[in-house]
Amino acid sequence: MMLKVGWIDYANCSPLLLQIEDRLPQYPITLSHGVPARLNAALAGGRIDVCISSSIEFARHADRYLVLPGHCIGSVGPVQSVLLLANRPAQELGGERLLVTAESATSVVLLQILLARHWGATGVRVAASPLPWQEALAQAPGVLVIGDTALRAAMAGTAPFCYDLGEVWHEMTGLPFVYALWQVQQAALATEGEGLRGLLSLLDQARDQMPHRLESLAAVAPEATWLGASRLADYWRHITYRLDDDHLAGLARYYALAADVGLLSAPATPRFMQL
Repeated sequence: MMLKVGWIDYANCSPLLLQIEDRLPQYPITLSHGVPARLNAALAGGRIDVCISSSIEFARHADRYLVLPGHCIGSVGPVQSVLLLANRPAQELGGERLLVTAESATSVVLLQILLARHWGATGVRVAASPLPWQEALAQAPGVLVIGDTALRAAMAGTAPFCYDLGEVWHEMTGLPFVYALWQVQQAALATEGEGLRGLLSLLDQARDQMPHRLESLAAVAPEATWLGASRLADYWRHITYRLDDDHLAGLARYYALAADVGLLSAPATPRFMQL
């Protein structure tokens, strides 16, 4: 049997993949690459067994998934790759229609929470758009961009207002934000134990070694060709990869607020995989 692992093709996952890709053939593991939304659907449909998946997806399917302990994609403050670009201040977006990425449900829910609870902008509608952010911002007063698109938009620096949602979340709550969790199909535990143990071991080592290797990893990362090695290493320093108690508290607050604004039927509590 082969453990089918979903892997997000964003710069925030590169320092993990760069450290484990040479060792993957030692384990019964195969990778499926894609953006969060596609991998979320693949996990929900049982086409993959485990994935670094949008944190809101766990809350929506808590009865089906388990969480790999100790791992996440998060930030304590600015994250640099989840941005609201706007033509006017966020406080003035009430009642407007904003365009959002279709790639990540977690960030869309986070934006709606911040609009309602931090900026007091009520009655905002969101619509998914495949347009480049420049075109989207010409059609709407605000657009949400994530991942490498957000990094490129920040480099361009042409939006009148740019809000880092990780930074705004931290200002509002004082807590980290968790964008993604490693989520496992419960059924995979019975058949893919060897692959799951191997994956967890590889991720543990990569996470723990990463702080000492950022510059050397950035020098060989494909994203350095357009972001630059120094800027890429700095970006990774803004990402947190360890799911600790503070991150779990931030995740709980996120789920509670999502339920409070009507975007989640009920808060959820992560259930961790036991091997």
